[in-house]
Amino acid sequence: MVLNSVAIVLSALALLSSVYFAFQQVSSMRRANYLPAYLALLDDFRSPAFHQHHRYVVQRLGIEHDPDQGISGLPAEAQEAVYDVAFFLHNFVVLERLGIIDDRYLMTLNDRVARTWEAIGPFVRRERELVPLPHLLQILENHAAAVAAVPPDSGRSLLR
Repeated sequence: MVLNSVAIVLSALALLSSVYFAFQQVSSMRRANYLPAYLALLDDFRSPAFHQHHRYVVQRLGIEHDPDQGISGLPAEAQEAVYDVAFFLHNFVVLERLGIIDDRYLMTLNDRVARTWEAIGPFVRRERELVPLPHLLQILENHAAAVAAVPPDSGRSLLR
């Protein structure tokens, strides 16, 4: 009788562990399907053009241009810089929200998200008024607000 009980318990544990590992495998396979997109984003991040665009957006955009014109009122070079940086960060936030990447990867970009939104926020809000795109970069804006709400000395504010 005891031997049968032990066998049943071991069988149940084997079944539970099999189910657990099956779910882990499915999750890993799903993430692997998105690996090319993630790697493409990292390639963009390594490009000198991206860093030049980020520096321009954060340091000069608000000084050189009036937010009342929105993004569409910017010269082509400024529009390119804004869209390049904003949608790069936006895509990372989307990947995190979909569970494709872990939020720990995104935490390394929190400072860039906060500084970028601070610089482009007035332009984006005006663009939403000028062009019927009420949710333009809304996910990025929401993440920037969440990042700003985290105290700088918190463990969740890596590089912030």
